[in-house]
Amino acid sequence: SRSLPSDSGCVLMSPRPSFVIFSSAAFEIESHHSSGSSRASISGAWAWLDSQTDRLPKLSFERITAQESTGTKITLTLPSEADHDFFKYSYEQLSMILLTRTAIGDIRTVWGEPPNKSVSFSFKNLDGETRSEHMDCSYLLPISRLSSSQYISLREFQEWNTGDRSDSEKRQKLRDKLIYLDAQKERGGRRIRYWACFVPQRKAWDIVSVNSNLVDREILALNPINRMEKFGDTEYLFSGGMYTSTRGMPTGIRSELRAKGSAGYLPNFFIILDDPQLSFDIGRKSISGRQLGMLREVASDVFRDLINVVRKHLTGEPDVEPDGWDRSAVFNEIRDMPDLESPKTKFVKRPSSQEATVAAIFFEMVGSGVVEDIRPYVAGYKNKYDLYARYGQSDVVVEFKYALTALFRDFDDEAKLFDEIDIVVVWEVTERDHEIVRSRGVNLHPIEQGLTGGAASIFHYQLSLGPVRPIRVICLKDIIS
Repeated sequence: SRSLPSDSGCVLMSPRPSFVIFSSAAFEIESHHSSGSSRASISGAWAWLDSQTDRLPKLSFERITAQESTGTKITLTLPSEADHDFFKYSYEQLSMILLTRTAIGDIRTVWGEPPNKSVSFSFKNLDGETRSEHMDCSYLLPISRLSSSQYISLREFQEWNTGDRSDSEKRQKLRDKLIYLDAQKERGGRRIRYWACFVPQRKAWDIVSVNSNLVDREILALNPINRMEKFGDTEYLFSGGMYTSTRGMPTGIRSELRAKGSAGYLPNFFIILDDPQLSFDIGRKSISGRQLGMLREVASDVFRDLINVVRKHLTGEPDVEPDGWDRSAVFNEIRDMPDLESPKTKFVKRPSSQEATVAAIFFEMVGSGVVEDIRPYVAGYKNKYDLYARYGQSDVVVEFKYALTALFRDFDDEAKLFDEIDIVVVWEVTERDHEIVRSRGVNLHPIEQGLTGGAASIFHYQLSLGPVRPIRVICLKDIIS
């Protein structure tokens, strides 16, 4: 068993221990084994990272007398002045993250293997309320906390679907249900096991999250524009996508699928694949291109297996717009968005987590001459990067993002590479961006402007990563203000 107590609010086991250590005022890990027990601890790592001290954090190691059964205990204390997102999470949200993003959630239980370990999870919220639970280390599926009437297996449907069933009966059987499939495929001489599901509408993911006690029902009433602003990066909610594990341990890495057909249904599709020979970069949270391509091929085959069976029995088409879309209501919400009030742009409203609006305003700034010395060649060439252009006497690659956090998600998936990008255009650089940059070991420095400014004045920050050529950052908010 693994005992995970906490005096500071919560305990989070992570596949990226360095991130947890350097986010903590104190970090301690105990290991209890038949051959002996030991304890290692580090204090002050966050203070050093935040430049509050020049004293390097050092590892303290000691042998201890075994007082517990075989297992591991991790305790972390967060600095009081640090605003960590997972401190704001509820018990259910942290539980979901532990059971789907870390090695605590044993994916092998999905295929009927009994859990071979358990965990004691202690949680203290910001109001001082404590909750503790001893639970099996079983992977948390989208159906784990749903009632049996809300989902159906594809095999069950196929066995029920005899020749005398009418189309109306088939539609009724699948109506509003999550449909799942667990099986395996052979690839490259190894067995890839998977669990996949398909929801009838995209908004069903919100319902799954609500029914799993991950979020209040108020999220269902929000439009996508306001949802991101209110909830931020909601990793603790269920959604479509491709996830991976190896030898029963989830990697926590989410990858986008690239189905050749029925792409409108992709957001309705979830799959986790267990590859016993999967290797990945723990620090960067990424999978190598060849392995990722093979797993995407398997996931695409499963997607087609599911969609070919259920599509003809679904009512309606894939969600191009949310159900009950009200044109007037949408425009009323847009009118409530903050005004830009800038004479430098024709756009009336501030971008709201929208990359397309950032790109549009940038091209407007180039066309009007506000942004000088950048001459676009072509946009979206071969779907690799957003813009190929000339800056001064150099050829440059430009990316558009609302915030830098989205750029690092591309790095995680290896969809984009740090050393291939010269300029990134964002709306603004937020405190959340600074936190992400620090956690990745990347430096983000403001570019100071002299009296004359010159062409360099269009750049506001510089991202640097060791000997790799730095990326210059343009903040549109600063330009049009």
